[in-house]
Amino acid sequence: MNWSILTQELDRWAAAGRCATLWLRDDDACTRTPALDRLLQTCATHRIPVALAAIPATLQQDLVAAVADAPEVTVLQHGFSHANHAPAGARSAELGADRPLPVIVDELEQGRERLQQAFGARWLPVLVPPWNRIAPAVVERLPGAGFVGLSTFAPRVAPLAAPGLARCNSHVDLVAWRRDRRFVGTDEAVAGIAAHLAARRQGTCDAEEATGVLAHHLQMDEDAWAFLDRLLPLTRAHPAARWLAASAAFSR
Repeated sequence: MNWSILTQELDRWAAAGRCATLWLRDDDACTRTPALDRLLQTCATHRIPVALAAIPATLQQDLVAAVADAPEVTVLQHGFSHANHAPAGARSAELGADRPLPVIVDELEQGRERLQQAFGARWLPVLVPPWNRIAPAVVERLPGAGFVGLSTFAPRVAPLAAPGLARCNSHVDLVAWRRDRRFVGTDEAVAGIAAHLAARRQGTCDAEEATGVLAHHLQMDEDAWAFLDRLLPLTRAHPAARWLAASAAFSR
């Protein structure tokens, strides 16, 4: 793969006197594993902030300790238990319209309280729905349940998902879930990042939404790790690229 399409797009941002913002979200965190340590070390090496979407119901104390030792980490909330409640034959969803709304909201509030107590200042009350799916009625209840942000997948249609609820999504998933559940490939990943950046620059999507790269440390193969090891220093070194912490991504 010729990485030049990404470099050339960043050069266009530089020529326009603009800064291309990116952010890194990693889903399904609940305990410390060698893969998690590898992700945190990779981000620390390249001085890239990462937002860990943690599952409250299965949270282990060793994850809390790992985050405490990793200043580049912000913790978000990944549903409650990452359980599929959709009926047979439907697409997987924990936060769909298949259960009573008060039950869903109560679980989310329990999860928020648990993560807030566990991570303190590292915690940001942003909800990341498992499978990136959430019913509109649940979205409307999130501000009242103590959340300030929502993150799913694909370019946002507006900066707010609901009054008082900022939205910043991911746009390029490194795992091909519908194929072989391995790395999507360098061609696809680089093209996806460059395409979203170009759309922002050209004004065909929200220019203020940081380009989101979505990782899943538990699922990543060696090719996916190699991609991050190339992407992070390349963008970190470019004068027109800046990686944002989650707090900054959700304030835009």
